[in-house]
Amino acid sequence: MGRELVERVYGMRLIKGIDWEKYLLPLVFVGFAVLFAIINPAFLSARNIVQTTRQGAILFFLVCGQMLPLVTRGIDLSQGSVMSLTSVSTLSFIYVLGPYLGSAAGILTGTFCGLVNGVLIGYVGIPAILVTLSMLFLASGVTLVHTGGVTLTNLTEIHRIKLFWFGGEMVGPFPVPVIFALVIAIVVYYVFKYTLLGRHIWFVGANPDASAMGGVNIKRTILIVYTISAFMASLASFFLTSRLCMGFPRLGEGWLVLSIGGAIVGGTSVQGGKGGVWNAILGAAILVVLDNGLIVSGFSTFAREAIIGAIIIIACSISLLRSRV
Repeated sequence: MGRELVERVYGMRLIKGIDWEKYLLPLVFVGFAVLFAIINPAFLSARNIVQTTRQGAILFFLVCGQMLPLVTRGIDLSQGSVMSLTSVSTLSFIYVLGPYLGSAAGILTGTFCGLVNGVLIGYVGIPAILVTLSMLFLASGVTLVHTGGVTLTNLTEIHRIKLFWFGGEMVGPFPVPVIFALVIAIVVYYVFKYTLLGRHIWFVGANPDASAMGGVNIKRTILIVYTISAFMASLASFFLTSRLCMGFPRLGEGWLVLSIGGAIVGGTSVQGGKGGVWNAILGAAILVVLDNGLIVSGFSTFAREAIIGAIIIIACSISLLRSRV
């Protein structure tokens, strides 16, 4: 009995002691890439690499946004519906305001959902899971009522060309969404590393009671966190919408699981207090390479969903084990 206890404790310490973000997760990413390249060399074709990085940039926006609530011991379940609302709002506003102002108005519409989430969670005190679940249904309902479930199209040729640039064009060898993702990554890294807001986000997640006693404005921090989360989801939706040049009332379906899963796979703790831009990059990169690799390898949609779900469960289990040691 004593030996089993020692082995169990040692095993848990070993799990926690491994520098996952520095060693293991990059190796997992490289391992997946090598495996799928062996299965199908088309995985490393220029066209597939561009497609993968484009999708990876969109997933990064979502994962980076989801990482912030998780760090503060919360969660944002409304990201998928915010994406759908932003997509439809963007097309609707473009009809009236043109491609640039219309796109900005669409992104602000989605961001407003996060502002409402932040007020209800931070200032009213309603649990995050209840607020964001309610916003999921609210945003989805508004979107479907507005469109009747019909995809919005019929952009003028000039508007379509201007909108498509953001989601479908290249700047040199890089897809436009990748460039925007790099800019966002640098900004978020700076905020976490060098600003008071970044430190407050860490403190709230690590120890809310001590943070309050130390003078951290928890309510305002929570408000900002959920507003940024919705803003990131709106950006992801915008780049998807601009590539397709259509407003989809169900655009966000399927992305929420990847958002949460990517954050956790990347090393963001499910217990709060741990996460960052590097975690978001790793999580998004691993999941998008896994998903794309399974596609080029001929796996069915159902098989891909099962494999990705299993990976997310394993990541959650490891995260919990590490937090308990």
